[in-house]
Amino acid sequence: MKLRKINPQTYELFENNQSLGTISTYRNPFHDSCIYLKFNLIKIPTTSPFLEIRKQEQKPLQVMIESSHTKLVDFMLKNGFKCKRYCFEAKVSATDLKHPLRTQFKVLPFDVKDPIYSKCCDFLYKYYKTTHELVSPLTASKNEFITEVPTKTGYYSLDKQGRLNNVAFTENNEIAYLCSVDPTSCSSFIDNLLIKIFKKYSTTFFEADDTDWAASELLDKFNYKKNESFNTYIYE
Repeated sequence: MKLRKINPQTYELFENNQSLGTISTYRNPFHDSCIYLKFNLIKIPTTSPFLEIRKQEQKPLQVMIESSHTKLVDFMLKNGFKCKRYCFEAKVSATDLKHPLRTQFKVLPFDVKDPIYSKCCDFLYKYYKTTHELVSPLTASKNEFITEVPTKTGYYSLDKQGRLNNVAFTENNEIAYLCSVDPTSCSSFIDNLLIKIFKKYSTTFFEADDTDWAASELLDKFNYKKNESFNTYIYE
């Protein structure tokens, strides 16, 4: 195996003087603790290029890839990568629900003009930072995060002391982000969130990381087959 860096973001791989294709690198300013890799290979190498790339980049390597790319995933796992996160992309309807939705829980709407919107953004920032810490820590500032990430509408609930305990950011029928500090009420919040969405739309869609307990609880409301996923692999 030989590596040749053909530009600052691209390595070309060779075996027996034959090019196997390229591995490109890129960075994510919101999660900048790793160097991200993107593969454009003609064939899978017989030996690993990852140690050399890791040395040159001087950061852990991260790959985000569909689980259906089995040959490439097997190659990564055999050569030092570890799967750190499974992300499931669900598009579901009310007919996919495992159980009837419970209605006795107060869920309130918000939009970008409401005074509580900034508190909901702060709430999301803290939850997002916590749930990403072990896999790909958030490196953006709170201001950068709030400028780029939250949608302009959603729903929230309050505890008995009037404090936020559950928040969902939505855009039309998408549940973009779900966050909670209260496992005892989150399930009821999700039920009533879904009631409101299914009154307007026939389907909803969302992503659920297995490292995100609230999103996993949302996914578990539905009969959903976890056949395919979009996964995160890290090479330390």
